Amino acid sequence: MSSFRPIFSDSLLLNALRFFVGLCFWVCSAGLVWSQSLGLQREGLSSPLPIPLVLAGNFGELRTDHFHTGLDFKTQGREGIPVLAASDGVISRMKVSPFGYGRALYLNSPEGLTTVYAHLQRFHPTLEQWVLEEQYRLQRFAVNLYPKRAFRFEQGDTLGWSGNSGGSSGPHLHFEVRETASEKPLNPLLWDFPIEDHRAPQLDALWFLPVNGAQIQGKDAPFRAKHSRDTISVSGSIRLAVEALDRLDAANNTCGVFSMEAQLNGEPWFSWQLDTLDFSLKLDMNAHAYFPIWDEQGVQVYRLHRLPGNRLPVYKESGLSPELSLSPGASATITVRIHDIHGNRSEREWIVKGGDVYYECMPPALFPYDKSCFVLGLEGGSVSAPADAFYDDFWLCLEREGEEHWSLGSVGQAVRKKLTVRIPLPASDSSEVAPQRGWVATMREKEGELNAVYSASLSEGEAVFATRTFGTYALELDTIPPVIEPNRVHLSASGSVLRMSGRSELRFSVSDDLSGLEEVNGYIDGSWVLFRWDPKQERIWYELSDEKHRSGAEVRVEITAKDAVGNVMKWDGIVAFP
Repeated sequence: MSSFRPIFSDSLLLNALRFFVGLCFWVCSAGLVWSQSLGLQREGLSSPLPIPLVLAGNFGELRTDHFHTGLDFKTQGREGIPVLAASDGVISRMKVSPFGYGRALYLNSPEGLTTVYAHLQRFHPTLEQWVLEEQYRLQRFAVNLYPKRAFRFEQGDTLGWSGNSGGSSGPHLHFEVRETASEKPLNPLLWDFPIEDHRAPQLDALWFLPVNGAQIQGKDAPFRAKHSRDTISVSGSIRLAVEALDRLDAANNTCGVFSMEAQLNGEPWFSWQLDTLDFSLKLDMNAHAYFPIWDEQGVQVYRLHRLPGNRLPVYKESGLSPELSLSPGASATITVRIHDIHGNRSEREWIVKGGDVYYECMPPALFPYDKSCFVLGLEGGSVSAPADAFYDDFWLCLEREGEEHWSLGSVGQAVRKKLTVRIPLPASDSSEVAPQRGWVATMREKEGELNAVYSASLSEGEAVFATRTFGTYALELDTIPPVIEPNRVHLSASGSVLRMSGRSELRFSVSDDLSGLEEVNGYIDGSWVLFRWDPKQERIWYELSDEKHRSGAEVRVEITAKDAVGNVMKWDGIVAFP
């Protein structure tokens, strides 16, 4: 009886084993990509729109201070398209806000999922009426409601109509899928929505980032390697980042990459995949991205290493050093693969060669990212940072620039937690008679355009404010209240009485030029009435269908608007309702 003999030599068997281990790594780090390419998407959710689904933005796309947690569906450039329940369920939350998601609905399904529909124009009539009653009961336009009564809908029912409310920059539907128990957003494209995507993601460049003064192509500055056929010379330790994006068939909008993998000389090195996110970790997006380029140019560049303060649980690390250092003359091959969720992928290689002998340039003493710190300004003032305010060890400073401006930190550095900044008042306002309120810290363009504003309080002759943004600040005093003006369609010849003939809304323009509007309220004959508020268009309006006015009568209308530092403007006049 013959015994079984292997047909592979030991060396072949070892190579086969290595191949199998490497294959397992890629399967684990990109398993969902493989399952998607085989058509194994989950079922159970239907389209939230009765039109072809075209994406303007996808899950995991980089946004300011957060990942995009859903899908942005185009609505053919218009509002008023029916928004459909993606599953059976009960409305668990209804929100109305002048900012953010605007008018939004949250539908809990029996399967443990919550679907979210945001930027709506209006809700289903039953929901619309209940929300209106709650707004009048609470005497607030902005409400966040958790109904105790059961508003039930079946899959395909109309929940509302698409719009452009809140922080939306154009008509569209923002759609999310969340795990109800944890409220964590899940990638909706894990479900089989009818979206055409045959385009491979776009891998544009590999960024080489010097560590401690290392040189790349002879210079100690980040280097963007666009052409993979070039050999890049490095001296010292470097980190890497990948510039990439994705586009789908029906539109050319820039979307985010689903997963990314890197190999070093054919060995697994680093990978990540975005199928689940966590709102509590949203600011760590700034550590996932290469922040200096993202912040300055809005270009999606993803780090191929994990900063020590990055808490995102999306990475698979091989145990190899995230920094690459080559001896003179040595070379290495870096392979990068990027995937979209529909199984399309792109791959490129770069050759890196060790340059001349390099002597490490030690950086100045840095503050540990996981410790708090306090820094006195060079010419007064101070800045303090709590522990874990940054994602990596950092340098922090506060310097005076001229008579009125102060430079905080280094532009292009990501900050997770707010810093407390104290700046002396301008010399002309530092006496005991300085106003005690109305101070703001501002950041402006060279042309004077306002970039950001932060309310400040006074303490011992200094203005105190909190910020997460590095840059140049100045102190300004905001004493001008908001502006309230009736829409010209209501103006009569005399101007003393506003006319509503033929109109379904009473409209006003409301704006503030510095600290920003914080609150707007309206009253008819002394009773609070709901004025809807759209900050994008700087307008408020009362809808006659609310029936809170006396028909066929001249009534007194009052509107108050308050800005962020407490300045208040009041408009008081007579309106003739039909």
